Amino acid sequence: MARKYIRFNYFEVNLVPAEDAIRRDLNEDEDIPFQANVWDMSDFLDYLMVNRREISTTVDIGTEYSEVEKDSYHYDERRDLYSFQLSKLRETNIPSKKKFGEIKEDILLDQDEYIGEFNSIVFDNTYKALIMQSNLYGLSVAQTEHVLTQLRFKYLDRMGRTEEVPLVVKLNPIIDNSKVQKVIESDYFKKIRLKGSDFMMDAALDDDSLLTDARRLLHQSSGLNIDITISLGRTERTSSLNQEYVQSAIRRFEAIGESKPKMEVTALYDEEADVETINLIEPRMTVRVSVDVAPRQTVGHEYLYQTFLEIFDTQRYELRRVLVR
Repeated sequence: MARKYIRFNYFEVNLVPAEDAIRRDLNEDEDIPFQANVWDMSDFLDYLMVNRREISTTVDIGTEYSEVEKDSYHYDERRDLYSFQLSKLRETNIPSKKKFGEIKEDILLDQDEYIGEFNSIVFDNTYKALIMQSNLYGLSVAQTEHVLTQLRFKYLDRMGRTEEVPLVVKLNPIIDNSKVQKVIESDYFKKIRLKGSDFMMDAALDDDSLLTDARRLLHQSSGLNIDITISLGRTERTSSLNQEYVQSAIRRFEAIGESKPKMEVTALYDEEADVETINLIEPRMTVRVSVDVAPRQTVGHEYLYQTFLEIFDTQRYELRRVLVR
């Protein structure tokens, strides 16, 4: 068995006027406000579960396709959680089979066969939060938004409902600012990274800190952008950067106004914890689970979901704290 770590990311599920969403996508550097409403996915998911054999969930995502795995739908009545699995089907960049000492062999796919990559999805119906498995080879957040949007359109069409203003799905990361204080209290700091520009670094900082050093470097070199990373090499698990220095940099960062540079800290809360990287501007809510994977096998959706629940049951109060105000 091999130990594998899988991350789940938390999102608010919003419905946004399509025109506003397109305008925002075309002007990535501008903070264009738009009206967004939380999407209660329960009726939609109930319908898909009941009609899983009748409704096609295949969605074109450009050069690939996606669909819901028909046998993955599940509703946990006690926890009020829905779960299902989205697949990404690709027909390009197909790997080869290989044996020791022999020539590689192409994997030949039939016309209706694809290579499948998968993302497990959990919807917390109590707090209207979507929790998505992170998979480097699976669907991206943008692709998932597109898939959910198209499936919702199919659902509305089958229900005979139309919208005067079409709405699209947007997944907004859930931000948990308490993680900033938590990272300050970490026992071991592994890496600190600062990215910014001379515009962002014009804050009046007079101490000897990473932020002041970065500003000084910018002015000395007349540069426009800066990217500084301080990290440990190959060391013991309990090795750490200077705690006082890192903690001082974080506190100074928190004192800056709106024009902050981007700052990430990779830390280990204690010897038993996982290493975690926190973006101090947007400390996103995530959870990492460990699963045992046998050679030549993939992680099944049900096994991954049950493993996720072991941590989620203790973390759910944090979700409530962030979303219920």
